Amino acid sequence: MPLTLAKETMDMNWKDTAASGSSQILLEGDMIVPDSKPDLQEILRCQGNVKIREKRVTDDRISFSGDLEISVLYRAKNGERPLYAMQASLPLEDFLHIDGLEKDMETSLDAVPEHLDCQIINDRKIGVKAVLGVTATGERQNHTEILSGISGEGIECLQGILRMEQNTAPLKDRFTVKEEITLPSAKPEIADVLWQTIDLTEQDIRAMDDKVMVRGNLRICMLYCDTEGNLGNFCEKIPFSGYLEGEGIEPKTELTGTLQIEDAKLTPTVDEDGEARQLAVDVAVSAALQGRETVEREILQDAYAPAGTVTLEKETVTYPVTVGSGKNQFSLKERIHLEESEKPLLRAEEIWGEVRLSEARTATDAVEADGVLTVSLLYHCENDETPLCMLERGIPFGQMMELRGVAEGDAAAVQLRLDDLDFQMLSEQEGELRAAVTMEAVVLRDETAEIVKDITPEEEAAPSPMAGAVIYMVQPGDTLWKIAKRYRTTVENILAVNEIENPDLIYPGQKLLIIKQIH
Repeated sequence: MPLTLAKETMDMNWKDTAASGSSQILLEGDMIVPDSKPDLQEILRCQGNVKIREKRVTDDRISFSGDLEISVLYRAKNGERPLYAMQASLPLEDFLHIDGLEKDMETSLDAVPEHLDCQIINDRKIGVKAVLGVTATGERQNHTEILSGISGEGIECLQGILRMEQNTAPLKDRFTVKEEITLPSAKPEIADVLWQTIDLTEQDIRAMDDKVMVRGNLRICMLYCDTEGNLGNFCEKIPFSGYLEGEGIEPKTELTGTLQIEDAKLTPTVDEDGEARQLAVDVAVSAALQGRETVEREILQDAYAPAGTVTLEKETVTYPVTVGSGKNQFSLKERIHLEESEKPLLRAEEIWGEVRLSEARTATDAVEADGVLTVSLLYHCENDETPLCMLERGIPFGQMMELRGVAEGDAAAVQLRLDDLDFQMLSEQEGELRAAVTMEAVVLRDETAEIVKDITPEEEAAPSPMAGAVIYMVQPGDTLWKIAKRYRTTVENILAVNEIENPDLIYPGQKLLIIKQIH
């Protein structure tokens, strides 16, 4: 029984995390106050940001280098201004040993400050201790060889449809947002920028024909000193939009990924009156997106030879499918009460915030997320010696998003993003904090399918005597294909005694008369 087999390698269109690892890195160093800045008296705010400049992957090892960029806000001894700021960076170079990592894998590396401590050593030096959490993963694309078709005499084949998701080529790009904004007339002109915060908010990413539209807002907040040495603050949202080229992208393509700020710079400029009341905004945004679409592949599910014997090599494959995805914005409102050890509020000056995901889980028709909103409030307090104080709080929260079809145990990828933050003073002892947070979720579920990888014809045995016709009582789960295979005949050789509306879905109690037996 000569057979011609058609084989092909099928890209299963998902990636396995073949290797992963994490570690904590202790980084220590000193920050020296620039000669142009006065002596230190009190550190009010210390913040760090890790930038990975280079990574090198070898078998079982990923090496990386970069910087821990640190910004410090402090009160000075005998300073002419209430606050001063300074920046410095500590070099970072280390590696992770990860069993199973291979140099040709697609790798990702993330490093975030888990703890940062800035202590005054003397009037001109700050000691910095940082604990960085570093995680790395290596992914491998899944491929499997399948039998897509058989041709030859005396072989019966059952074709099926495998419904799966196909990834488009990863889309990585970078674009720049340049704007010039003017301070409101009620705000004093800028002498020195002390602290800047630039966030991406209200992001909207949409697939189009061979391109992706991105739009959103840049939320820009600035703390500064005016020409008289007084503090000023300013916040504004700048809308941006643009298109990224993406070959193979269609409007039905679902997109996942992130937009991130790589570099940001605010430069004060003078207006027509010669006053520093304008800001030149220069922000570089990077996009790392992945598109996916649902496709159907015709595959060979089963085969048999009515006049002979064949052996099928089958494999059960497991692959993820998207159950659902969604995005919604919710509000957080919290009363902040000062403790006895904290000085009373006179006026709020500036507030900073960050949201972090603690846990994500799925329930019936829902995704649940727990997180923490960490806020730092700079405020004027009732003390001549300490005119400015800092208040810090961590506010836990939980949020549920409805997603139809989601079941407990599905895998959920959740992102939280802080879109807005505001503080209103209610009295000297309390205030109200309001925040707008966006939650995005993609839920995946593992599906399984049995595919035929190979078929081998065996030597034909001498035929055994069989009846010319068989009356068979259908059993639960029977199909014409199964019965034909059991009796080593073809579907065309099966004749129903009583009427069957759908021959692919037959029911117990129906009698089938099998005629024209080959043997």
